[in-house]
Order: sequence, then structure tokens, then C-alpha cells
Amino acid sequence: MARGPLRPPSFYSILTAMLLADLFLLRPRPFQHACESPQAAWWVGGFLLATGALYGALIAVFQRSADLTVGGVPASQISDGVLLGGNVVSGILTTITVHAGITLVAWLMARAVGGPGLFIALYRTSAYLLPLGWLALPQLAWIAASAGTDVPQAAAGWPIRGLAVVGLALFLAGLFQVFRLTQPVPPWRAAVAVALFALFSFAIILVF
Repeated sequence: MARGPLRPPSFYSILTAMLLADLFLLRPRPFQHACESPQAAWWVGGFLLATGALYGALIAVFQRSADLTVGGVPASQISDGVLLGGNVVSGILTTITVHAGITLVAWLMARAVGGPGLFIALYRTSAYLLPLGWLALPQLAWIAASAGTDVPQAAAGWPIRGLAVVGLALFLAGLFQVFRLTQPVPPWRAAVAVALFALFSFAIILVF
């Protein structure tokens, strides 16, 4: 069967690939785009939706594969559409809430090291950090899926934990770039802000 002519990649697909490549290479251009581009709000929304949908889908996969209980009901008794759709919606809402919390903590740490804060700039640039944390989503999704069940959270295995460590390291390295761009402070103060962010976030996790 004859195939149709190959279509060249669109401008937006090329821009997306370049932006994601620069993100994972920890270059400042994506964060400059977040602060300066008129389309930044669309990118912020896209990153939030993509991260939330991926997180929710991973939860659904773990619930189905391990036949975990969901609200006391075995996942095997829930249809695929309901299980996936419910988790995706919940994942998006969770991501939006967590992103707001990340922005608030980043703003507090920026102020703590003498920066102006600039909440809106931090809100936009921290959304661009979300893809750097995608490697940590399997671990986070497993924790959420296994919560309230008899399955130990450690059952996810070391490969998933290793990915989470890499994702966390990339996120914090990207956060350093964010502080360097949005806060006119010396590099050592930006590093202190990242360290304070990590310690504060870890303390909150321990509390909950």
C-alpha cells in the first residue's frame, strides 16, 4: 500500500523539542521564555496538564497491574475508563495544587536570601521545571497508588527509586537556574535558596 507524502514537522513541534532539550540540558533559555514570551501562559498550562495526566495515568497503571484497592474496591472491578479518567483528573488537580505550593516555597526562599521574590515569574518558571521531575513520577505514583493498602511502598523497586533521585536532582538544578534568572542575587545565594527549598520541602514530607 502506497504511503502519502511525509509531512515536515510543524514549527510548534520543533519549538517544543528544542525547549525540552534545553530544559534537560539545564540551559537558561526555557526560563527566559517563561518570563518573556507572550505564549508562556499556554506553556505553563500545557506542562501542568501533561504532568498531571502522566501522574494520574501511572497511578492507574500501578493500581491495575498490582490489583490494588481503590476506595476499598479492587481495581480489577473498576472499568479501565473510570480508573484512568478518575486518576487523570485527580492527577491534574494534584499537580496544580502542588505547583502552587512549589511556587510559594520558592518565593519564600527567594525572599530569605535577599531576592525580590517576583511571585508571577516564579510561578511561570517553576511550571517549566515540571518536565525535569517526570522521572520521579513513577515513584510518586506508586506511593499514591499503594497508600492505604497492604502492599509495602518499597515494592516499587530500586530502578524506580533511582529514576526519582535523578528527577529530583534535575529539578533542583533547574531551580538554581530559575533563582539565578528571576532573583538578582549572587550564585552562592541562589544555591542557598535551593538548599533551603530542599530542606523545607523534605521537612513538609516528613510531617505528612
